[in-house]
Amino acid sequence: MNGNVDADMILRFGLKCLGIFVIIFLLAVLTPWMAKHVDEWIAKYRESHPAKSRENYGIRSIYELPSEPEQKPAPPQEHAKKKAVVSVRKKSDKK
Repeated sequence: MNGNVDADMILRFGLKCLGIFVIIFLLAVLTPWMAKHVDEWIAKYRESHPAKSRENYGIRSIYELPSEPEQKPAPPQEHAKKKAVVSVRKKSDKK
């Protein structure tokens, strides 16, 4: 390997580093903008789906216990006709 470092190599290295910094800068600037639009979308979704959104999409701490599901009352069931069980015994003829 040569120990020669010329201006072309330094320029390419500098442009690569600058490109990486530009990508990081754009991500840092665009992330809050994207988060704002996602929050607006979530708000619209929650308005159109009120029953689902409140329970399913909540932020909880890792130390909080999950909420217990609500017990819905069982729907009234029709009384099913039960068959009577009849047992038949043989009578013994002992006298």
